[in-house]
Amino acid sequence: MKKKKNILISSSSTKIGKFLSKCLKNHNLKYIEENSLEYKNSKELNKIFQNIDIYFHIGYKGTNLKINEELIDFHTRKTYDLLFAAGEENVERVFSISTLDLFLDIESNLTVTEKWDLKFPVENMDILCADLSEKVCKEFARDQVFEVINLRLGDLDNDSDYKLSENKLCKSLEKFIEFDFYSEESKLTRGPFNSARKKGPNWINYHMQDTFEGQRFLTNKIDDFIGESL
Repeated sequence: MKKKKNILISSSSTKIGKFLSKCLKNHNLKYIEENSLEYKNSKELNKIFQNIDIYFHIGYKGTNLKINEELIDFHTRKTYDLLFAAGEENVERVFSISTLDLFLDIESNLTVTEKWDLKFPVENMDILCADLSEKVCKEFARDQVFEVINLRLGDLDNDSDYKLSENKLCKSLEKFIEFDFYSEESKLTRGPFNSARKKGPNWINYHMQDTFEGQRFLTNKIDDFIGESL
C-alpha cells in the first residue's frame, strides 16, 4: 500500500482547489486559511508547513481576492513568504499550479512547448498573476530550496481544444507524487537548475491537456510520463 503524504493546498474554496482535493483525497490534506495570510511577521507562516511533505501552490485563480493590488501582492510577496516558510520547514516538493491560458493569444498554428514564456504586454490580471507566481516559484527552484513541478493546466470547465479532464489530472498527480525525479534510472532528470545536493532538476515544467486529434497544445512530455498517447 502506498504511503499517504501530508499535503498542503493553498486554497480549498476555489474551483481548482476543489479539483485538487478530489484528486488527492487518498492523502492527508490540509489547506491554508485566508486569515493565515493576514500576518505581521512572515515567520508566522512556518507553523502552517510543519510536518508537510508536499505543497500545492495555486498561482492561477487560486484566491478569492478581487482588488488588483491585493492580487499582485498575493502572487509576489505572499507567494515568496509562503515558499520561504516551506523551505525552512523542509517541504520536499512544491507543485506550482499554472495555466495554458498563458498562451491563448498566440496563433493556434504555432507549436507551443514547455520552453515558451508569456508574451507581454498582458491586460488580463489573472494571466499576469499566474506568470508572476511561476517566476517566484522558479527562483526557489533555482536556489535549490526544494523541487518545483510547474503544471500548466488546460481548460477544466469547457469542451474546448485544450480541455483537461479530471481523470487525466488525477492520474498525473498521483504519479507525480510517487515518482522520484532524482532517481539515477529516470530518463526525465535532464533539465534546468540541477541540484548540487541531489541528482536531477529542481524545476520541471509540464503542459497538461487531454490528448485527442485537433488538440491545441503539445502534450508529448506529460503523455510519455503517464504512459498515455494517441
